[in-house]
Amino acid sequence: MAVASPQSRKMTALKQHNSKSLNHRLFAVTLFAKAVLGVLQLATAAAIFAGAADRLPALTQWFFRAELAENPNDFLATRAMSLAGVIPTSDLAFYTTYFLAHGGLHIAIVVALLYGAAWAHRAALFVLWAFVIYQLFEWLTVGGVALLILTAIDLTVIYITVREQRSRALLGS
Repeated sequence: MAVASPQSRKMTALKQHNSKSLNHRLFAVTLFAKAVLGVLQLATAAAIFAGAADRLPALTQWFFRAELAENPNDFLATRAMSLAGVIPTSDLAFYTTYFLAHGGLHIAIVVALLYGAAWAHRAALFVLWAFVIYQLFEWLTVGGVALLILTAIDLTVIYITVREQRSRALLGS
């Protein structure tokens, strides 16, 4: 009977880790979600830059017209209408820059993590912590539930990334 070499055992452990580990699957799903979020953020930045914020009230009115005709007090439709009308035009440059930077960094980090770059986990954690600190500062000065939601998502991704990094370190990869 042949004895498996240490390298062969390590590869077997890594394959089992990659295919069966709940944490690794969560990590993969999180990477996919971050990539999608990054693309949406880049699209949002492009839309704001192209002037979509000026057209948002009319677009929202068009989108919800049937629902509002049926029920003028519909919660979702009335809430969307009120939110579309209060977009601060003075902050559009900030939002364009924010979404462009956040989306671009998300996609760059996801690509680096998928590529397996040795520095990618540390860079991802650094970037995510920087955004968490910035978002919390913005929330303290400006407010807004969206910043808290983005912060919660980033903290979750930080947690999952740390677990994945530790798991890979234990396997020696």
